[in-house]
Amino acid sequence: MIDIKWDSKFEVGHPRIDAEHRTFIDLIRAVSVEADRHCPKEKAMRLLLEVRKYAEFHFVSEENIMLDVGYPHYEEHRDEHAWLLRRLEHETNLYYTDSAPLAELAHFMFDWFAMHTTVADKKLVDSIAAHNTTPTP
Repeated sequence: MIDIKWDSKFEVGHPRIDAEHRTFIDLIRAVSVEADRHCPKEKAMRLLLEVRKYAEFHFVSEENIMLDVGYPHYEEHRDEHAWLLRRLEHETNLYYTDSAPLAELAHFMFDWFAMHTTVADKKLVDSIAAHNTTPTP
């Protein structure tokens, strides 16, 4: 099982994004736990569907915040989200066709989450901070 816990290094400084990232951590941990339990494929596929649907929701939510704060790298970040969803679908299909174990998919999701939040999402911090200090008309 992956020992994944919330860490301040995942924070971007926006309460909603940070709360949604915490939920992602919980979902990834759940996949890892089920992999260790060798859960039935039907249960795993439903959990992976939950991860995908949550990722879709979170990405739209995060992209809306990017637009709100005038994030200059919005299109690049949106494209990365789209790529991540395609990759998640690919990895899920590998698991479904018995080409990869569920534990491998859990590791992929953790690596993806950790890299995305600590690199791509961290770039949001300055835009969020600048927006929060700009007086509203």
